[in-house]
Amino acid sequence: MIDNKRRHPRLKHRAKIRMTVPASAVAVVVDMRDFSETGLFLLCANELIPPIGAVVEVQTTEFDDAPIQTAIVVRVEPDVGFGLEFAAR
Repeated sequence: MIDNKRRHPRLKHRAKIRMTVPASAVAVVVDMRDFSETGLFLLCANELIPPIGAVVEVQTTEFDDAPIQTAIVVRVEPDVGFGLEFAAR
């Protein structure tokens, strides 16, 4: 069994998420696997995974004018995707 050290429960929810890496201004749409109060996990191909510590902006495509959240890459699962933690405001 995997030791779960997460502070907040994850909610499985499939959604399309627009991700932008501000340094490159390139935006891509990827799939969300789950989210919590403090972050989310995005599914994508290896070539789209930013390095750990990278700052990205994410926005759901589920409704118009959704807020843009700044987040930091905190975990990478090769061939699966990566985990983000929302940046403190």
